[in-house]
Amino acid sequence: MINIDTDKVEAVIRHVAATEVMPRFNTLLQSEIREKKPGDFVTVADEASEKAFTILLQDILPGSLVVGEEAVSKDISVLDKFKEDKPVWVIDPIDGTYNFSHGNSEFGILIALVQNGVTLHGWAFDAPGNRMAQAGKGEGAFLDGKRLKIKCEKTDIKELVGQGGGGLAGRFDSVRPFFKEIVNLRCSLYDIVNFIIGKADFIVQMNMVTPWDHAAACLLAEEAGGIVAMDEDGTAYDPTRFGPAFLIAAPDREWWQKLYPILYPRLHKPKK
Repeated sequence: MINIDTDKVEAVIRHVAATEVMPRFNTLLQSEIREKKPGDFVTVADEASEKAFTILLQDILPGSLVVGEEAVSKDISVLDKFKEDKPVWVIDPIDGTYNFSHGNSEFGILIALVQNGVTLHGWAFDAPGNRMAQAGKGEGAFLDGKRLKIKCEKTDIKELVGQGGGGLAGRFDSVRPFFKEIVNLRCSLYDIVNFIIGKADFIVQMNMVTPWDHAAACLLAEEAGGIVAMDEDGTAYDPTRFGPAFLIAAPDREWWQKLYPILYPRLHKPKK
């Protein structure tokens, strides 16, 4: 494990949120919002946030590299940095940009530190709610300093509440009858926070995974005691993976095995 001052990282996250993100919430001009592709939004706040993190996080850990969502959107070869034997900061400068750009407060910042295919640290900062979730590999998961442990005392699958990502709300209609509720927030950060605090009982992510959306989130889930596995064979999550994937986070292996036969056949979209 890399020896890193996590308090310094949290201070940087709060600083960037306070200076680059929150002042632009509900103040953006239409010209400061654009679509990278249909439904995938970026704003001047995303770009300013990522630029600030790129400088400040490398100052904390000299010699480290950066993979940011907006950098990858412009040059896919940025992902090649994961192949180097150096720690890599993974930055989602605003997770939930659609919400942010439409005046919805369900957004935040996701930061992870990855090396040699392993997520060493992860942070999820709910900027509007001032909530900081943090996890270190083998060190547990915490929300505002309080250690979290996922518990699911429900016995009937119809009692479960799920967080659904990777598609619009209507894409989950085929599985809604099996559960109490499937919530679609368009924000990986809120999905993971709701899961680790017990507001949701599982997460299903269909279509694809990205390092910036899922590296920090999956570490938080696992360090809080949950199980994260992907695709038809239940392979372990890989923080360097970018592309088609189907992911389920569950309270434990038993629940994962109950959820898989319901979710995968109905939501999985085969590769073309």
